[in-house]
Amino acid sequence: MDPVRVLTVCTGNVCRSPAAAVMLRAALEEEGLGARVEVGSAGTSWEAEGMPMDDRTELALECAGYARPFVHTARTTHLTDLLTWDLVLPMTADHAQRLARMVDQAPDGAAVPEIRMWRRFEPGVPADAKPTEISVEDPWYEGQNAFDRTIRRMRRSVPGIVVRVRELLDER
Repeated sequence: MDPVRVLTVCTGNVCRSPAAAVMLRAALEEEGLGARVEVGSAGTSWEAEGMPMDDRTELALECAGYARPFVHTARTTHLTDLLTWDLVLPMTADHAQRLARMVDQAPDGAAVPEIRMWRRFEPGVPADAKPTEISVEDPWYEGQNAFDRTIRRMRRSVPGIVVRVRELLDER
C-alpha cells in the first residue's frame, strides 16, 4: 500500500513548515503510523531554497521536547510536486490561495491534493472560520519568544491532523 503523503507549506520553508513536519512526524511515529505516512515540507517562495531550518526554529523545537538533529533543506513547491501529495497543509490564507491557484492549473484528470489550513485542525477553531482568521503568523521578524509561541500554537493542531491522516489511511 502506498503511504499517505502530507506536505506542510509556509513561505520560505525554513521555520513554520519544517517545524510542522517535525511535529507531525513525531506524532505519527508515536501513534505507530510513521511507516505508513510520508511527511514533507516546502515553501511558496524560492528565496530560501537550499537553506537549512532557521536556528530559532530548531531551538524552539528542542525546547518543546523534539530531538535534534533536524535535517532539513528548504525547497519550493511546484505544481508537478504538489500533485504527488494527498494532504497539503498551508500555514496562511496567502499560502492556501497560492496552492489553490497552482492546483487550478493541473491537467484534467490529475489527482489533486486536499488543501486544508494547518490551524483548521486546532481544537476550538470554528468550522466557518475564515482562512485569514486561522493563519499561523510568521515569527521570522521577531525574536525567539515568537518562535516559541508559534511552535506552541502549531502543536495544538497536530492531534487533529493525525486523526485526518488515519481517515485517509482507512480510505485506502
